Amino acid sequence: MNERASLLMYAIRGPVILKYAAQLILVQAGLVAVPALVALLYQEYGLSLRFAMVAVALAALSRPFVRWPAPAHIQVNEALTVTVIAFLVGAVSLVYPFMGAGLPFLDALFEAVSGITTTGLTTLSEVEDKPKGFLFARSWMQWYGGLGFVVLVIALLMGVQPANRRLLGQELERENAIMDIHSHARQVTQVYLILTLIPMALLYLMGVDGLTAVVHVLSAVSTGGFSNFNDSLAGLNSLPAGFVVSLVVVSGAISLPLYYRFYRHGLSRSMELDETLGLMACLFFAGVTLMLSMHIKEGMDWDIAALQGAMLAMSAQTTTGFSSLDITRLDAVAKVVMIVAMATGGAVGSTAGGLKILRVLILLKLMHYAVQKPAMPDHSVLKPRLAGKTIAAEEINGVLTLLGWGLALMVGSWLPFVAMGYHPLDSLFEVVSALATTGLSSGITRADLQPALKLILCFDMLAGRLEIVALLVFLYPKTWFGRRVREL
Repeated sequence: MNERASLLMYAIRGPVILKYAAQLILVQAGLVAVPALVALLYQEYGLSLRFAMVAVALAALSRPFVRWPAPAHIQVNEALTVTVIAFLVGAVSLVYPFMGAGLPFLDALFEAVSGITTTGLTTLSEVEDKPKGFLFARSWMQWYGGLGFVVLVIALLMGVQPANRRLLGQELERENAIMDIHSHARQVTQVYLILTLIPMALLYLMGVDGLTAVVHVLSAVSTGGFSNFNDSLAGLNSLPAGFVVSLVVVSGAISLPLYYRFYRHGLSRSMELDETLGLMACLFFAGVTLMLSMHIKEGMDWDIAALQGAMLAMSAQTTTGFSSLDITRLDAVAKVVMIVAMATGGAVGSTAGGLKILRVLILLKLMHYAVQKPAMPDHSVLKPRLAGKTIAAEEINGVLTLLGWGLALMVGSWLPFVAMGYHPLDSLFEVVSALATTGLSSGITRADLQPALKLILCFDMLAGRLEIVALLVFLYPKTWFGRRVREL
């Protein structure tokens, strides 16, 4: 079996990787220039210079390869490799500017990985004393990491080519066949911009200062969770402003193509709609459970418990990571509920992390089908269905593969924390938070965390954002070595 598989495999082609990686890195150069301007606006000249130097370096390194001829087709492993390279370069390139904000190298890398993957985990206990350009850059990274600058580049620069379909990966698996890549990416980008700009204007009209409004909305719509306050959302000191940010968080966890489809065609039965209803059900269940736990275990008044329960449920289920309460105060039941919520996550096609609601629905359908099947005749043909459509074998294999690798990585990451003496439940909470790109912390992630454990969490954040398989393909030796397709 392994020998037969090897005969069918092709390694990635260097010119293809350089061509598309260069295009993405060139866009990143422009994206890095934005915090350089913000730092300059706040007269943080040293920090601004660092961002500018990185932007110039990225542009200079990528420009020679951008004009290389495009291939006639792009392999799946090439598309996945380009995507991984884009996220790695996006993180590593911000380490130097972040060190200019007073962070040591490893903490700067941790912060950059957390930003680009829209996680929001941080080793910093104090952020209000940090440069404003740095605080903006963290949320800015989450914003373009949440959209996925792969989609952005295809929408704006790369045009409609057959090879580009691979670069969008699962984003287009269930899209209407008549919708081309270019229009899909543009529509998603338009929805993302609307979900960003309108809440910013609302917060500004409410009297929230410009930087705070921008930082929180960028982090909210990307379900990232970075804040410019030490106490996160509580630092807003405004219930209406907090409510607006919460609405943005939930909107970011809903499939972005669903908004455009609703605008054009209204509501109709679809997998995306079922998934959205499932998201709301999960939010309600998690919120009620957390409310009961905090009232019974913590002795909170019902109104406070209801508010805190709703906020924590929203933060965990949408994988945003905003917090309004110290997680270390929660009992074991509340932590388990939040672990399940983080692992489940939001909708496919949203900015949320986790396994995704749709995949959970598919798993539930498969479990139901496994119970039904023994009662049927041997010759009967009944396939599991969701939203009136047959679940394709490819979708089933994808869900099971992601679940299997996810569980393996979760256990493999959890064991070193336990071996280092951290509480097993708190360790599991931290690992799931990183894998689901949530950012909530049980108190383990901090500046004095062992370097090896910081690196494990960095790997988990990247794996969670790239949905594990892409990162494994990138690390697989036969991706890089072996026979290659000759023609481009």
